[in-house]
Amino acid sequence: MPSAPSFISLGHLSFDVNVIDNGPPSSHIPGGAVAFSTLTAQKHGLATGAVTSVGEDYPVNLILEGIDVQVVESEHTASFANYYDSGERTQVLMASGNRISQAAVPSGWTTPDIVFVGPLLHELPTDCVNWFDAKLSCLIPSGWLRRWGHDGAISHADMLPPFRGKKWDVIAVSESEIELLPEQQLFDLGDIVCVTRGENGTSVWSNGEWIQIPAVKTEPVDFTGAGDIWATAFTIALSEGKSIEEAGRYAATAAAISIESIGLSGCPSREQVEARL
Repeated sequence: MPSAPSFISLGHLSFDVNVIDNGPPSSHIPGGAVAFSTLTAQKHGLATGAVTSVGEDYPVNLILEGIDVQVVESEHTASFANYYDSGERTQVLMASGNRISQAAVPSGWTTPDIVFVGPLLHELPTDCVNWFDAKLSCLIPSGWLRRWGHDGAISHADMLPPFRGKKWDVIAVSESEIELLPEQQLFDLGDIVCVTRGENGTSVWSNGEWIQIPAVKTEPVDFTGAGDIWATAFTIALSEGKSIEEAGRYAATAAAISIESIGLSGCPSREQVEARL
């Protein structure tokens, strides 16, 4: 039998339709935090798995070739329209996938080196970190902050839903997502809190103080997934013994590479990041 993955990612796969600076809309681009994180981890040489919910229209075997994917069947694939204006994103929800329960996680997958959780909507319960005994856990809580109405326009809540159980090792959020959120909520939830600020870099909170990580200059083509890749690269670097500052520089470089290409093609390899560094 194949060994269990050392890097496991949970959440919806998705389609993104991007409109950048009032340009024409893109086609349905495969995405989702699960896709960006697992492909980046795979390109870093990690045995990688995913637990997701997705419709039949998403080409899982083609997009995530070589990744062990456990699928909760869904009538629809989560789909977003992303409107970018000078790097700032406005989102509209077009469709949603099904919920993901603990039963979807194979019994042999509970002790990975890294568990990466990136809900896009509210497909995972907030205590899903308790499903695993991972060496390192990373959460991108974007989906638990998203709210939407009948028109699908997405806004961000001013409170996270209630959490139970152990803290996360790493939490990564964008500045715009937590604009209304009490800072202390994040500190209570994670040991290391990373707030990405686009071209203004990233602020990382650890042991009661903030560390500033500068952004890496680049020529952006597609911003989608940059935060997911930043968090993935940061967590992988931490797992390999790098300091917060070193891991932050590594993650900033990975994110810079990612936005130079469209969609999942921008997921960087270890060799690409080290060459840019």
